[in-house]
Amino acid sequence: MGNIILTLYISHGAPTSLVERTKIHDIYESLGKVLTARGVDTIVVSSPHFFSRGKFEVESREDIPCIQDYYGFPEELYKFSYEAKNNTKLVSEIVEASEEKGLPVSESTAWGLDHGAWLPLYFMFPKRDVKVVPVSMTSADAKEHFRFGEAIKSAVDKIDGAVAVIGTGSPVHRLDLIKYGYYGGEKFEPAARFGEKLIEVVASGDFERILKIREEYPALFQAAAPEGKLNPLYTALGASDRNTFVGKTLLHEFMYYSVSLVVTILSEEPGLRDVLAKLTSTRLPA
Repeated sequence: MGNIILTLYISHGAPTSLVERTKIHDIYESLGKVLTARGVDTIVVSSPHFFSRGKFEVESREDIPCIQDYYGFPEELYKFSYEAKNNTKLVSEIVEASEEKGLPVSESTAWGLDHGAWLPLYFMFPKRDVKVVPVSMTSADAKEHFRFGEAIKSAVDKIDGAVAVIGTGSPVHRLDLIKYGYYGGEKFEPAARFGEKLIEVVASGDFERILKIREEYPALFQAAAPEGKLNPLYTALGASDRNTFVGKTLLHEFMYYSVSLVVTILSEEPGLRDVLAKLTSTRLPA
């Protein structure tokens, strides 16, 4: 029987993050070492750039191609890529479990690994020694994405192996105000307040309140324009175990004035607690 070792909500940053090192890269690498040491063999990832209309999609190709879904950046950024093997058994189980919950879903070969998925994996698993299952987000509401996460959890229970589920995106994603290359202390304050509220609400462990954060703070939500409307977070939350939920944010910082980066542990296997409690932006020993 499979087991979800860790569920995460983690920012992927801009494509420039491939060459501009910040604190988040140390955490990427540390998390990768922790998961590798624990024997995690599959990552289920929901990126805000994998959007499907009308139904959830699960990438089903055995060999998943890299998508460089960014335009107008320096040429050096197009030299980076990341491909992965799929866990096709888990794909089938996710589709079946979703159908059993009455969710619209299908296997797909139309996408791949966009930068929202592969950029963190590039640093977490540089040897490319884990399988990856990309799943989409849709225009459905928070509760529907949460139910999709629950289906992922049910599917993992039916396979062998250790799995991590990751939702990616930035809680503050005001690209209209962005200042590329700026890493000063100034940040877009109305949106920053939303980021702080989100961290506070996630830390409470109140799943229902997390799912309704848009309704609780509508003006701040609008000011922040969260990437993917937080749907990847809701999917990862649905895959989380309430009994092992911690809601701990390891990193919250801004880049380019109006984009936030977070690393939040949602749920974790109890055996990881001591290791993750020590996890900071300082790299763990090899």
